[in-house]
Amino acid sequence: MKDWSGVQLKVGPFYVYSLTMMIGMMAAILTVWYFWKREKYALETLGILVFIALPTALVGARIVFIIQQMIDKQWSTVKRFWAIWEGGLSIHGGVITSTICCVLFLLFSKQGKKISIRKAMTIILPAVLIGQAIGRWGNFANHEIYGGIMSENSLAFRILSPLIRQHMYIGGKYRLPLFLYESIANLVAYVIIVWILNLYNWLRPGTTGGIYVLYYGIIRLGMEPLRDGSYTIYKVIASLYIVTGIAMIVLFEFVMKLNFNVYKIPLTKFEKLTNTFYFIVYEEKNRALLENEEWEENKKKSKKNKKNKEIKINNKNIEVLV
Repeated sequence: MKDWSGVQLKVGPFYVYSLTMMIGMMAAILTVWYFWKREKYALETLGILVFIALPTALVGARIVFIIQQMIDKQWSTVKRFWAIWEGGLSIHGGVITSTICCVLFLLFSKQGKKISIRKAMTIILPAVLIGQAIGRWGNFANHEIYGGIMSENSLAFRILSPLIRQHMYIGGKYRLPLFLYESIANLVAYVIIVWILNLYNWLRPGTTGGIYVLYYGIIRLGMEPLRDGSYTIYKVIASLYIVTGIAMIVLFEFVMKLNFNVYKIPLTKFEKLTNTFYFIVYEEKNRALLENEEWEENKKKSKKNKKNKEIKINNKNIEVLV
């Protein structure tokens, strides 16, 4: 039986870890794009957010991982801090860093004023789950994120496919595939939060962003002790995720003023089912004002540009309409 400890799978010249990271990012971006377009937000603003989020997420994810390696005195990894294809990206660090940078952009940029930060959190944060679900298979390809020893007589061993079972032979023992458990948990949450709660808008804007933070904190706090080589820093961050997620849910769902016009749209013509099957539209009250101000500003510019200009050519006045 081949021992897969330290082996990194490749497809041609490409590391599978890097490919899964890219596929996961694209899946998350496409999810965000669908809901962004549904809100009729400017796609150029989304493009700027993606341009901000991707590099800051990679940098933040790597920095937190390197900090963890420094705490654990793994100096050989620290010296190769740039080698992200070898694994070592902290999801926590990536999400926290990119979220802070994107929120700052929305708060202080002209384009950001047209976007509800609460809606942006609802759209973007839960979409990260599909990226995490796919990205965990990069951990499988690098033979990392596994648990303790798995008995060949256990149910956990028997229900695995032969391929996964074979690649879980690490360090001379079969290991629990924690990467698989987390991938499934993320995928289930992605379907429920994104394609049920967000699709029908049953919760107030921002709440599902808090649900994502709370949920992932619980998942990581539960799985970290099972991990072979558990790290305290991730337990601390996961605990902070739980506290932050609860605070976000309470704040967005129950405390903050709902500065939206709310429309309830039935999904069926049967009156008895309208209270069960419905879609909610949250329309920002200040969005119409901003659009009206922009329209007035453009109108003034248009009038100014269309003002007749006199150009003297050969001592004759020629009227030109611009």
